[in-house]
Amino acid sequence: MPAFIYKARDAAGKLISGTLEASNRGIVADKLRAMGYFVVTVAEDRQQKSAFSADIFELFARVGARDLVIFNNQLATMIGSGITLVSSLNILSQQVENKKLQEVISKVRDDVEAGGSFSSALEKHPRVFSPLFVNMINAGETGGALEEILHRLAVFAEQSEEISGNVKTALTYPVLIVIVALSVVLFLVMGVFPKFESLFKSMDVPLPLPTQILLLISHWLRAKWYFVVAGIVAALTAFFRYRATPVGRYNVELFMLKIPIFGMIMKKASISRFARTLGTLINSGVPILQALRIVENTVGNAVIAKTVTIIAESVNRGESMATPLREDPIFPPMVGHMVSVGEESGTLDSILNKIADFYDSEVNSTVKRLSSIIEPVLLVIIGGVVGMIALSLFLPMFSLVKVFR
Repeated sequence: MPAFIYKARDAAGKLISGTLEASNRGIVADKLRAMGYFVVTVAEDRQQKSAFSADIFELFARVGARDLVIFNNQLATMIGSGITLVSSLNILSQQVENKKLQEVISKVRDDVEAGGSFSSALEKHPRVFSPLFVNMINAGETGGALEEILHRLAVFAEQSEEISGNVKTALTYPVLIVIVALSVVLFLVMGVFPKFESLFKSMDVPLPLPTQILLLISHWLRAKWYFVVAGIVAALTAFFRYRATPVGRYNVELFMLKIPIFGMIMKKASISRFARTLGTLINSGVPILQALRIVENTVGNAVIAKTVTIIAESVNRGESMATPLREDPIFPPMVGHMVSVGEESGTLDSILNKIADFYDSEVNSTVKRLSSIIEPVLLVIIGGVVGMIALSLFLPMFSLVKVFR
């Protein structure tokens, strides 16, 4: 659908401009008049991308957590300064650096300008604004605390981004080291070792067992490498298809939570996300059952999500949240006890945020300790493997020296 750039004057005579999508200029003019504006000009946007390029942009463009943090803070500041929501959105649509977010804000502004609520306008863009975001904005609109909710969302996004970054750092570094190590080993076995094979044969001396084993591995890899590649591709395909099923995702993520050290980091990060999301929603005035359903869809872990479902069923029956938390093996007993105290004292949102702060600090300290330990350990392991390969290369040389003597 083509886009049109318009200029119009409001009831006070103030000149405004913006962009609307419609089939023709007449429809744009009708929309503007319906909003109470006096139309000055309507012109087609010649800069509009072709349909194909727009689809490609839509496919690959991404709005990150940092973009949303800046958007929330700037919008909260403008609203707090007395600028209307529509004017604030209009200013932000021209100022934000992320082109995808700029486009979305323009559409949200048009919907709000047409008389829709802010939360319903945001809900039309689920790839940018999560259910958590939309529901908190809805609560802020209903309670007249939109500025406070926007600041709270910005803080929430910053904290979530920080903990996610720490977990990614903890998991990414060892994986990269292992990939580099495997690449070096394959290069030595398939590239370097075969060049010594003719020399070994010309020696006419018995080869040590490590050298014989590496020669067999080298021969097999060079002759059957396509079996290895096909096996890896088949295994990855089967894994991702299995993980795409509800049962598969649950079992895979349950297994990941049980991995030593790394599983503990992921578990603590998931508990932190659960507690902070639920605490933020309750503190923003979202009803407890609705908040639990939102957490179930946004917690990012199927195992934790299943527990949240059980908690929601317990609350729906008029029972406590703490009971299913105490019975769940994933959640430490401390969480259940603290939630019980929060329910009894009426400070559940505060208690949940304290739980999140505690596990955030646990994740940060664990990642720091892991970073200082894992590098030397991995270097020792990699050095040992490379050393064994080098030893297998030079052992026949030592045998040849003995023969010469």
